[in-house]
Amino acid sequence: MKVSEIVFEGIKPLFVNDVKLVDVEYVKKNDGMHLIIYIDKEGGITIDDCVAVNHLIDDKLEELDPTGNQPYYLDISSYGLDKPLKFDWQFKKYEGKKVNVKLYHKVDDKKEFVAILINSNEDEFMFSLNDQNFAIKRADVAYITPYIEF
Repeated sequence: MKVSEIVFEGIKPLFVNDVKLVDVEYVKKNDGMHLIIYIDKEGGITIDDCVAVNHLIDDKLEELDPTGNQPYYLDISSYGLDKPLKFDWQFKKYEGKKVNVKLYHKVDDKKEFVAILINSNEDEFMFSLNDQNFAIKRADVAYITPYIEF
């Protein structure tokens, strides 16, 4: 099992309040290995949320020792608007809003498009584009990210 998977599964049960665990990465950067914990909550993440999560997971990370006693930097960060949505609660948060959609293969000559996410269920996503609603199976969607307007 990868370090990121060990950490995600090990700390996930600790997140029971409004701050949610979204992802964990274990990556090499110029100054060494970084264990990055991505979190999110309604209204956005604050520095205080990052500090609270750091305290919340500290003992569990010591217990897990996911790197086999190898040093790493611990980063607690908001998930970011450019990251793919992964969980049903994230899709729910973006219902009625524009999202970027990337498909595994073309549908109606498009592999990527921007549409309004109407809703989703375990089998498919419902979108609206140019006042027309259509469904795409979850298995055909590579990823969905929030649409950022400038």
